[in-house]
Amino acid sequence: MANANQKIIHIASDEKFIDAAIYIFEKAFPGRNLFIIPKSSFNRKLIYVKEHENIEIVPNNRFLLKYLLERIPGYECVVLHSLNEFNSTLFISSSEQEKFVGIFWGAELYTKEVFPDKEFLGKYTSSINLPKKTTVSERIRAKLITLFRQDQALVKGSIKQAASKLMYFAVPYEEEFNFFQNKGIIPHYSRFIPFTYYPLEFILKGNEHIHVNGNDILIGNSANYTNNHLEVFYKINEIGIGNRKVILPLSYGDAQYGDYIHYQGVSIFGSGLISLRQFIPLEQYTLTMQRCGIVIMNHFRQQAIGNIVMMIWMGAKVYLNESNSFYHYLKRIGVIVFSIDSDLHKGNERVFTNLEESDAMENRRKITVAFSETTVVRNLCNSLHKYLLNG
Repeated sequence: MANANQKIIHIASDEKFIDAAIYIFEKAFPGRNLFIIPKSSFNRKLIYVKEHENIEIVPNNRFLLKYLLERIPGYECVVLHSLNEFNSTLFISSSEQEKFVGIFWGAELYTKEVFPDKEFLGKYTSSINLPKKTTVSERIRAKLITLFRQDQALVKGSIKQAASKLMYFAVPYEEEFNFFQNKGIIPHYSRFIPFTYYPLEFILKGNEHIHVNGNDILIGNSANYTNNHLEVFYKINEIGIGNRKVILPLSYGDAQYGDYIHYQGVSIFGSGLISLRQFIPLEQYTLTMQRCGIVIMNHFRQQAIGNIVMMIWMGAKVYLNESNSFYHYLKRIGVIVFSIDSDLHKGNERVFTNLEESDAMENRRKITVAFSETTVVRNLCNSLHKYLLNG
């Protein structure tokens, strides 16, 4: 339960990276955090989050909103871990909205409702028209929505509404914050709170010593349309991949899209394509990544930050799309990163030449300065003290 020293109340969920959040916030504000985790009344046991003295598990029932609204006045700061449907409703319902910090996960706002014009898909990817298949869980969810007469459009609207009023918006770097502010999705008066769940130490997880030792080509991070695989396939096929392998992680995301992209890759690269369709042991995955001297992430938006940071650390030559705010952030902090738009073409004689070791070392140094645990904790501490916390 809460104690007098706890000034920050967190509305979280039983997800894997909440442990990292507890660790980081306790480093920044020791003894001042309370994490509220709603769980079903039928199963209160935590699955992903480890038991901790500053965690309070509460029933996820129809009284939850009222219960949290009554708790909020006792705290200086409310941290929403994700702008999901419930958290957005909580924020909109509160009379103390100036206390709220919304930590953006990605899927909440990168939706067709917010960006209806396929802004994040390339010409070839946007023309893919696969027959719609629904999973059992999706069909059950649709049935429940019908049964309870929940208007899905209103739910999505509440997320947009919450974002449009949010005073403090937490993302890993300022370019991403500026993107949402310039689009008018978050208000002009909103303030940037620098935060990531994954400092460098969490991303590397004991792999600090591993550096790339091959020249295979890694494309994308998932079976998701926003990887824009087809655009990359056509580009690198025109350049010619030689005896390199094309490594394609497709073990999570949209399985139907993953099947389609796999077969498109086989038709273009034949035996030169290696698709990672199933989850493989971490050690095997790391060895596969180690072979990839070239990394091409064709996301038009911020995505796969952890994967990109890890590959930069390992010494890979990384190509990003100039539409991606993360490309501009990395350029700003001095990381040597390459443009899919300007550098990935046949006329570039060094297009598939691995990064020089001296450049890899410099990238490693810049990434360490920007993403170390010390930096993440210090930036979080400074920003919340500046805007919200007394003492």
